[in-house]
Amino acid sequence: MAKLHTSFAGPAMPVSQVDQDIDRFITAHADRNFDEVLEEEDRWQVFFQLTDLRTGLFGWYEMPPDADVLEIGAGFGALTGILCEKAAHVTVTERALFRARAITKRYADYTNLDVYAGDLPDLHFVRKYDVIVLTGFLSIVGDGSSDEEPYISYLKSLQAYLKSDGRILIAVDNRFGLKYFCGARDPYRHEPFGELSGAQGKGHLFTHHELSDIVRAAGYSQQKFYYPLPDYRIPQVVYTDAHLPGSDLHERLIPYDPSADTRVLPESELYDDILANEAFPFMANSFFVECGNGAEFCPVEYAVITADRGPQSSVVTSVIGHKKVCKKPLSSAGSGAIESLARNMAALAERGLETVPCRLEGDTLVMPYVEVPTLASYLQHLNSRDKDKVLAIFDRLWASILQSSAPAPDADNALLYMAEGADWGVILRQAYMEMMPMNTFYDDGKLIFFDQEFMRENYPAKYPMFRAVYYSYGYLDSIVSLDELKERYGLTGVWEA
Repeated sequence: MAKLHTSFAGPAMPVSQVDQDIDRFITAHADRNFDEVLEEEDRWQVFFQLTDLRTGLFGWYEMPPDADVLEIGAGFGALTGILCEKAAHVTVTERALFRARAITKRYADYTNLDVYAGDLPDLHFVRKYDVIVLTGFLSIVGDGSSDEEPYISYLKSLQAYLKSDGRILIAVDNRFGLKYFCGARDPYRHEPFGELSGAQGKGHLFTHHELSDIVRAAGYSQQKFYYPLPDYRIPQVVYTDAHLPGSDLHERLIPYDPSADTRVLPESELYDDILANEAFPFMANSFFVECGNGAEFCPVEYAVITADRGPQSSVVTSVIGHKKVCKKPLSSAGSGAIESLARNMAALAERGLETVPCRLEGDTLVMPYVEVPTLASYLQHLNSRDKDKVLAIFDRLWASILQSSAPAPDADNALLYMAEGADWGVILRQAYMEMMPMNTFYDDGKLIFFDQEFMRENYPAKYPMFRAVYYSYGYLDSIVSLDELKERYGLTGVWEA
């Protein structure tokens, strides 16, 4: 059972209505499945405290399984569960007793969790930790001051709680983040263009240079910057200086904004120029920083987090040292998804298709890092003169889909009810949903398939082909028309269905 410690709790604080509601939702959903709540709720704070999407901030991060973790300022514990799954023990501090109680209730079945109500300096801890987590917390320790001293002092004070080879993880907003240049509201003063206007609020946004200097001045000789996008709150992809974004950024990123009313530009349209001018580290929306002295840092250089499919299907893909790629479940509930992926890849290889070799190691699928572009990236660099080349590639993709499985009788078509009498074509016993350009490498004319996570039985071959065309024609419309692609692969009569 999770343990709550209240001996050092300060005076009772007023509890807002939204906090009361969040606590009520936690009480009513002991299984921690808040999907129904979030379908009905439109308040950002409720979403922010209860969504599983936030777990992606640590889902990719590698820490020793015997790690002793201190999480400072946990709110309602949106990230506490994923830390408990990755570490041997987690100690949480939360100054609001009401929220500390809610965290304990939310993770009542966790035996490796201690929750302390109070501020860290008042708790008199003598224990030292392997990992200390500050998610957004550093921004508020200086009450919004732009002076670096309070942040330096605070990070210095944490050395008293850190093992000699321990590490501190800091997640903060970037004052020069691209979204603020596009008009996004500051999270602490709620004004458009963030802190660029010079206004001061209850929290401070750091630049890359400032944060690096603060970490160094606080006595930490090691630091490593990660760049979670769209930001550290709802991360979908994480980059580092060793693996900066490329042309695949648009495939991986869905920008969001809980209050988009002040946006004057869509940030997604500016990334190409930002990348071309090598300004991405300077203008990333937020930072995730490791720092320490003698610490062994996480080896991940790049990660893609898919946290929007529910616990059973959410996965994270990590690139380590440009040598290997690891795909693992975001939580323990998702191990079946990795096993299914391994089976699908083996089945495609047995059908004679080229696939990235992979092997299961526990709950992790391990693959070599492939140094060729995805088919999606390759297609995006073609132009109107390359129409024949595009059609030849899609013909090859269509042939691969037909080769991927034995056929099934027409009567077994799982989609027949959607358009009875339509020409559905060949029905596949196993139809692999991800046989499309973003899940295919292109190597001098060869198609090499990877990440074939989803398979549906008795689906028309036209369905995975529909997906391949649907998710590609946005960058092909200047080369070949959508109508021509529909006609070429017999999709016209079933497209709407």
